[in-house]
Amino acid sequence: MSSDAFADLGLRLGHFALALRELHNANKRPAPGSIAEREARGEPYADEWGKHPSRDIFATIVLTSWSCADHLTGIAILLQAKRCIPSLFTLARGAAEAAVTACYLCEAGIDPLERVRRNMNCHLDGLCQDLNMLRKFSHPGAQARIDQHEKQIEAVKQTALKRDIAFKPASRHLSAYIGDKPKSAMELMNECAARTPRIGALSYQMFSGVAHAKLHGLSRFLVPNGEPLLGSQDVEMNITAGEVAQQLFATMVCASTLVNQMQYFLGWDTGQLDAAATRMHATWSRIAGVPYDGPILR
Repeated sequence: MSSDAFADLGLRLGHFALALRELHNANKRPAPGSIAEREARGEPYADEWGKHPSRDIFATIVLTSWSCADHLTGIAILLQAKRCIPSLFTLARGAAEAAVTACYLCEAGIDPLERVRRNMNCHLDGLCQDLNMLRKFSHPGAQARIDQHEKQIEAVKQTALKRDIAFKPASRHLSAYIGDKPKSAMELMNECAARTPRIGALSYQMFSGVAHAKLHGLSRFLVPNGEPLLGSQDVEMNITAGEVAQQLFATMVCASTLVNQMQYFLGWDTGQLDAAATRMHATWSRIAGVPYDGPILR
């Protein structure tokens, strides 16, 4: 334990983020005999929507958990530098969104087709959001990509309908999806930090207020500074290490839940990462004054 609480927070988080990256470097595919490996055998759901729909779930999990690790690394660097306060919250939002997406795909107790459906909705969202950008261009290359994306969306639609899964077309800024409407990042974050009711959703709203430069978000960093000047109170941007730890804690819970979920679904040995997570949470809990009961298996 050092006398610099910000450095302690950043050091432990940095070790956790590095261990998460090293887990990816050591594992290029699901472990033999894991749930992910078993569900992808023979690709029972291969069709127009893809030759390897079950294996593609692994790719989404890797991309999102890798993104989570990078966002956490950014938080760790800024904490140790004790600069860029609003950026901490923007990075925390990105880390949490990435973590809960992977957790959603790794969830325990769902059948393989449901897992494929969830990943297909991630794919549809990406296609639709890309189309929203591409349609603003008239270049032939853009049109070729538009045609390709629309064919992929149609393929997902036709395969879903053959399996009695409803298809909802895109509407304005809302992406197309199959089956039940996908849960929002706020809903997923609330589930991943569910030991305290609503803490995940409230944290997501707070992160978004800062990330979108809303006054209600940024004003939380204002504190009194000296004597009142001309009848008004001077203020400055400031925040304590304890306040940072409290306000970002939900992201740390989501990241730990992600590790638990990957171990469950991918069968990876997370021993070193578990140890880093334990040390991280011991430090963050102490500085935040918040008890931590361990990750959640969803």
